[in-house]
Amino acid sequence: MYYWAREEDSLKQLSHELKINSPHSTIDWRNFCRDICAINYVNNPQQIGGPGHIVEIDESCFGKRKYQSGRLLKSQWVFDGIDINTKKCFMVPVEQCDAVTLLPILTTSVLPGTTIHSDECRAYHALQHNPAYQYATVNYSVSFVDPKYREYLDVGEKKAKKKQGGFSRTLLNSYLKEFMWRKEFGDSPLKNLILQVNTLFPVN
Repeated sequence: MYYWAREEDSLKQLSHELKINSPHSTIDWRNFCRDICAINYVNNPQQIGGPGHIVEIDESCFGKRKYQSGRLLKSQWVFDGIDINTKKCFMVPVEQCDAVTLLPILTTSVLPGTTIHSDECRAYHALQHNPAYQYATVNYSVSFVDPKYREYLDVGEKKAKKKQGGFSRTLLNSYLKEFMWRKEFGDSPLKNLILQVNTLFPVN
């Protein structure tokens, strides 16, 4: 858990530092830590933003559509938003990027009174008439608040691919939750990980 919390959890490093020969053991431990992140957000759902806060929303496509062995690989869309004041975020895999799908997620994930920034996606047009939010469009090609945010997602996409070159939606979701967790608890990751493990698995 110490190495995972410090993001020093490559299979090569863990095998060397912990003298573990089986990669399956280290993979299981990394998966366990990510599961703790995911369970934390299931048990403690939260909303980001609020009055005086700006939340940037966007959609990301994971998994490129390309032919491999005569078949087309299916991509996965993720609806995401980040509070530029606190760096807290939400990430939700979605099947469609339309208003019917995205707007209910937004109202569940973002507090009333928030200023919403987005691109000019038609799915967000209804926000102009929603009194709960202040809405403005921005040009992401000119400025993006947190470059590391997008870079981390790119890494998550690569890690989430199957050995055969396919795409694992289950693994992607766990990496998204890990990113959210690190954004929120990154100042003291080991302490928070241990506290959350203790909450889930108390020792009598």
